[in-house]
Amino acid sequence: MSTVDAPSGARAPLFFISYSRAPVGRATGKPAEYVSRFFEDLSVHVSELVGPVTGVDAGFLDTSIAGGERWSPELLQAAGTCQVFVPLVSSALLGSEWCGREWDAFSRRRITPRHSSASVHETAIVPVTWSPTNGTALPRVLRDIQRFSPTAMPDPDIAVHYQRDGVYGLLTMQWENAYRAVVWRLAQRIVAIHRSYLVEPWVPASVDELCNRFAEEPS
Repeated sequence: MSTVDAPSGARAPLFFISYSRAPVGRATGKPAEYVSRFFEDLSVHVSELVGPVTGVDAGFLDTSIAGGERWSPELLQAAGTCQVFVPLVSSALLGSEWCGREWDAFSRRRITPRHSSASVHETAIVPVTWSPTNGTALPRVLRDIQRFSPTAMPDPDIAVHYQRDGVYGLLTMQWENAYRAVVWRLAQRIVAIHRSYLVEPWVPASVDELCNRFAEEPS
């Protein structure tokens, strides 16, 4: 595998949001607004928990629209240096070749425990239920990883609503308190992984080195 050098002054994001982009001309409206809000809220919480870290941004969210524009040097750098990969699971994401390649870029990297008490089985991939995927066949890579599920909620029904409707559903139905609680617990999970593991950098030289992990045949 070949790699590229980091651009001068490049900063590594602590987490990377992977999500399905709307086609050109439909990249506005509630879905785009909700992803943007989710990213901003999560970034604020992560920044609050870790404090200032030299050379590190809280998170990375690709804001390009056309598929061909997605594989910028900045995106490859972010996918190859982030510490936690957060795919927003939806039927659209599972059908996205681009998201499958982002998953591949992160999953190829080596994860090293920072201390002896850390599990050797951590993936540093935290799938978040964005919207229901009922009726959509799940790829093996997603079935093999436990999705994020918030714990110690102020109301036990919050976790139930999140698992059934996803973050997008919570925002759509204006369950503000539930949404805020889920994002806060997710930020804590991301920071806990960051403090327990080091994901070694690997920046692919081009997208041609990556494959769509969602298209793999079940084992």
